[in-house]
Amino acid sequence: MTVLTSRERLLRTFEGKEIDRIPTFDIIHNIDLIEYLTDEKVTPKNAEDLLCIAASKILDLIRHFAVPNYFDTKIVKDEDGFVYKYEWWSGHIIERPKFDSTQDIARMIEKDISKILKCTEKKEICDIAHLHVNLFQEKFKTFEEVKVEYKRISNKLNGTIMLAPEGTAGIQIPQERYDYKWWVYFYNDFPEMAITYLDALVDYEIAFIDSFADFEMCPIAMSSGPIGTNEGLLYSADFFREVVIPRKKKTINKWRSYGIHHISFLDGYKWPVIGDFIGLGTEAICPFEPYAHMEVKKFREIYPEIVICQPIDCTQLLPFGSEEEIKQAVIKAIEDADKRKIIIGSTSEIHPKVNFRNALIMYETAKNYKL
Repeated sequence: MTVLTSRERLLRTFEGKEIDRIPTFDIIHNIDLIEYLTDEKVTPKNAEDLLCIAASKILDLIRHFAVPNYFDTKIVKDEDGFVYKYEWWSGHIIERPKFDSTQDIARMIEKDISKILKCTEKKEICDIAHLHVNLFQEKFKTFEEVKVEYKRISNKLNGTIMLAPEGTAGIQIPQERYDYKWWVYFYNDFPEMAITYLDALVDYEIAFIDSFADFEMCPIAMSSGPIGTNEGLLYSADFFREVVIPRKKKTINKWRSYGIHHISFLDGYKWPVIGDFIGLGTEAICPFEPYAHMEVKKFREIYPEIVICQPIDCTQLLPFGSEEEIKQAVIKAIEDADKRKIIIGSTSEIHPKVNFRNALIMYETAKNYKL
């Protein structure tokens, strides 16, 4: 058939229509891969241009547009005493204020809620409503600035589609900001305040979606969150259904109200609640981590019309596997998905430890597979 654009290929994949080849989707956090694809050395000055060129050569869809424009480590301490470590491709909390009791947490969360509500009202980016892992929107002050920058970058990607700035609002924020243990204790002691906090985060995300959503500009969005460990859920299925999923429904419905296709990135073991997320209207699930028992074949048998994304392991296979192992993993995923409604990519990202040649084999195998 006629060669499709990335946009056409992705939309037809979601719609279950005939496509020319399997689409590709990933995060590029690997300088070796960028330099190989562009045949240039990455510098802070050319990093954005080279990332755009590299992405346009191998991906139909890109997530987390983090630019390698610095190579040192940044340590930042905020006004509340949280200390963050940033590298160009990621970031995380390395130190939290000393909490002696859930009352200490409650006082801090009361401040958080106030700040989130103010940012929502003013349509400003709220630093405590994000994960500080180099998601696209963290770099800006207002919702409008995010949209302007998204358009600018999209125009440099030569047809590759960039996901809408990723929604992480909900339970992922407090369990990361306050540590899973403290968050659980706090929720037990102050359930009403915990719910108010979660609702403020959801309202913030909905306000952002209303500001950003435009199908012609960006046809695909994603919401993410940790669901389980490798062996089980982080919370009970009942807790997910009573607390987490109803709030996700609001954000998924908001994206869908603009006609934008939606992907749910559900980290870890998720079998007990996958059906609940699909019931909300999400059209695609990812990732399919083999170490978390996420079998593509089993999923396709149960959910024949849901798009499968990111089934190729980036923890062991892509860093250490042979080229033949990569090829066979890609072919198996495509065939287990019945050669339809699947988007090939790593289970998280092409991180710095991934063998860039293995990443190339993954994309090439997907693109060359005869449908």
